[in-house]
Amino acid sequence: MFVFTLVGMTAVISLALAGQHLVAEGLGYLEIAKLIPYIFVIALQFSVPPTLLFSVCCVYGRISADNEIIALKGAGISPMRIFRPAIVLGFLVSIPAVWLVDVAFSWCRPQIEQVIMRSSVELIYAGLSRKRFYDSRKGLTVHVAGVEDRWLIKPNIWIHSNDQWRTITAERARIAIDPGSDKLLIELQDSFININDSKKITEPGMTLLELPLDFASKKDASNASPSEYSIKQIPAELARQKADNDRRRERLATQFSVALASGHYSEIYDGSNHSQKFALDFNEKRLVRLKIEPTRRWALGFSCLAFVWMGVPMAILIRSADYWWTFGVCFIPTLLVYYPLFGLALEFAKDGRWPASGLWLGNITLALIGTWLMRKVVKS
Repeated sequence: MFVFTLVGMTAVISLALAGQHLVAEGLGYLEIAKLIPYIFVIALQFSVPPTLLFSVCCVYGRISADNEIIALKGAGISPMRIFRPAIVLGFLVSIPAVWLVDVAFSWCRPQIEQVIMRSSVELIYAGLSRKRFYDSRKGLTVHVAGVEDRWLIKPNIWIHSNDQWRTITAERARIAIDPGSDKLLIELQDSFININDSKKITEPGMTLLELPLDFASKKDASNASPSEYSIKQIPAELARQKADNDRRRERLATQFSVALASGHYSEIYDGSNHSQKFALDFNEKRLVRLKIEPTRRWALGFSCLAFVWMGVPMAILIRSADYWWTFGVCFIPTLLVYYPLFGLALEFAKDGRWPASGLWLGNITLALIGTWLMRKVVKS
């Protein structure tokens, strides 16, 4: 029951995720085909817990409806004996589920972003052909009079990076990707470049402009996100982040000490100090997220065991042979209890108000409810 249901539910979720990328990113079918292996793994992390819950609900709901629990009690056998196989299965499934969550966060999602970025040129041309306008929302905006044989006619290009604005006009332009360096290449013919309205450059003939590839993508390709590190990589990144934060604190302390000793109090509040403090605050939040990531993945993986722990006695008490009714009655309370509690704990942990161990709140709550229901089954 578990294997067959897992295949079906994973396929449905994979199709939904593929359709989401198809609509949101405007990807073609070839790009979607490249994403399928990564989407499948991401779908598995979502499908395993509810599939396991569905399986135990079907089996134990039918057993209870056939009065097998009453027969066990009549033979002097405790119902706890039939709980054990499901609990063991939940534990054994939880261990690879942790690995699935880790791989989905640290490998599959960055790979999906890479595929989307590498197809960004086709997305740009598709957008310009339809609307004559493309905005990556990452610092690159292009407007053209038309597109002919991969040439952009009368393009107007706006580029924003590091407080610098560049406005580029040209007779024609062509866009490509250098796969070796992951650079976006813009070939310009008879171009005019305006930089912050303070520097204007006229470039007759052909000019080549290089940009980071993530400028063209609507996805955030930053590899600095804590969720993109595997559990094995997180300790080294934690040490690096702590060392960087310590250096920033020492630098700020030195600047404050020099300003106080020299009597230049205005330097304490200048822009460079503010930017240093802002960067330090951002890095401290990133450090907190790095600390909670391993616990987050272990808690999500072991939600399988928590679902089983609560689902088995609940299915027995429902005593219905209707698979979908039993699953619905079990899954809706589980959904309403576990995911809100996990989301609440995650937000508080990210803010530093709760320790990382608070992410187990949803699992512990389901385990307590399941234990109470088990006692009810045994004593009823």
